[in-house]
Amino acid sequence: MTGARAEEAVHWYSTVEEASARAIPANRPMIIDFWAAWCNPCKAMEQEVYSTAEFRQAAQKFLPVKIDYDREIALAHKYNVDALPTILFADSYGKELFRYQGYVGAAPLLALVTALPGDVTDFNRLNRILARDKNDFDALDAMGKQLREAGFFRASSDYYARAVREPAARSDPERRETIFNAIGMNFLEVKDGKLAAELFEDCLRKFPNSPRKGEWTLNLARAYALGEKKDKQKARKILQTMIQTDPTAPESEKAREMLPSL
Repeated sequence: MTGARAEEAVHWYSTVEEASARAIPANRPMIIDFWAAWCNPCKAMEQEVYSTAEFRQAAQKFLPVKIDYDREIALAHKYNVDALPTILFADSYGKELFRYQGYVGAAPLLALVTALPGDVTDFNRLNRILARDKNDFDALDAMGKQLREAGFFRASSDYYARAVREPAARSDPERRETIFNAIGMNFLEVKDGKLAAELFEDCLRKFPNSPRKGEWTLNLARAYALGEKKDKQKARKILQTMIQTDPTAPESEKAREMLPSL
């Protein structure tokens, strides 16, 4: 199939509402592409990515939407679009799950599209609950978990952060610990060492008697190991202290494995 024919085969919806009406009955996700006529990276993506047969095939499980930034300023503001192109992956209701900003080449975009779930039933269900009560603790917690399992780590942390601020979290220390731990692991997944270190340090202060203490200390070292030379030195010191304090602990064995890489 030629690039031109592949492009013709992709039906781009012009509004989120129209795509959502089709997506909801089938629990299908959406791709929302914000572009503009003056945006050169947008033009490059049109020619090099969206016009390919590979994209046409990979995008079949999504409802693709193109939004002209200049014509839909209010919608762009609603989605906090401040750079072009911006590509959003959303549930059937148009709730953002993940985004890319800037030019994305064919290979990485197709790999992502292929890996993403084509059925967003659980996301849709949770968003219906949150539409009725945006502070529903159980739904926020569940959404954080679902997003984490799907690989949407930053979005997962956003929902977990909202959940942990709810009164229900304060009344359930064990669940609160679990949420904080998940946020820290999300930061490690996206290799944000600074935020991961802050999170695990916070966990060690807030829950000094937690059975996760050894795990958090090891993850704190992992977080520092992502940084510059000074941070790597901190990681090394944490690992050495772990080994000296409790040499037979499982975390100490992992610390021994990490040390040579620092």
